[in-house]
Parts: sequence; structure tokens; C-alpha cells
Amino acid sequence: MKKSIIVFSAILLVITATAFVGAKPGGNPAEATFQKEFNGATNVKWIEGKDLISASFLLSDSRIIAYFTNEGDLLGTERNVLFNQLPLAVVREINNRYGNAPIADIIEYTSGVNTFYGMYVDTPTKHLKLKISSEGEVTVEKR
Repeated sequence: MKKSIIVFSAILLVITATAFVGAKPGGNPAEATFQKEFNGATNVKWIEGKDLISASFLLSDSRIIAYFTNEGDLLGTERNVLFNQLPLAVVREINNRYGNAPIADIIEYTSGVNTFYGMYVDTPTKHLKLKISSEGEVTVEKR
């Protein structure tokens, strides 16, 4: 599980570093995969980077970003979620550890069968960046 979190974090870092590179001639190899996986998506915006392709779109009233290899394979997705949309194990762990501390910028990351959540928690003494597995395993990424 930790390995997939690290891999997905590395993917996001590469996307950030290579985003906004112009489109390649000859079409986008991820479009066929996208159509198959996200039928009904609207407002699709493509960004082709050096190593990855991403698509930002709306699906069922949610803004989603999907990441693809240059060969068109789906690597994973991310979307903003509300606190009440988190799995019960995640909610319990946050409440046990941080009580009523304010939570902000909750993002759900999915890669294959693995799902984890990134968020910021403001405790009275620290601003924490957390990564939490769907089972409730918490990793503090930044203090």
C-alpha cells in the first residue's frame, strides 16, 4: 500500500513538472481509454506532458482529473471530496486523532484498487498535510 502511495505521489510530481507542454501531433493515445472508462464525461481538457497525459473533466457533478501513460494506460484519478464522503474508517481516525480541528482541501486519489486521501489539518500548534489510506492508516507528510 505504501509503495502505491509513493508511486502515485511521484506521478503527480512528474505531472506538475511537465504540465503545459503542447499537444503532440497524431492524436492522443489516452482518448480511447478515456472514452471507455469515463463514458458521459463533459468539459474535458487535456494536458500532455513529457511523461504523462492528464484529462480534467466533469462526471456526475464531480470535477475529476485522470492520469494516463503516453501509451494511453490509465494510471489513476483524483477528485475533491467532502468530509462526509470519506470512508467511516478515515472519519473515525481523523476524529480520534484531531478532534474538531479544521480540515481543508480533501482529495481522493485512486490508482487501480488502491484509494487514499490527502488533506490539511490545522491543529492549535501545527498545520499538517496528511495522507490517509481508505482503511484509516495516517501518514503525516508535512508538519
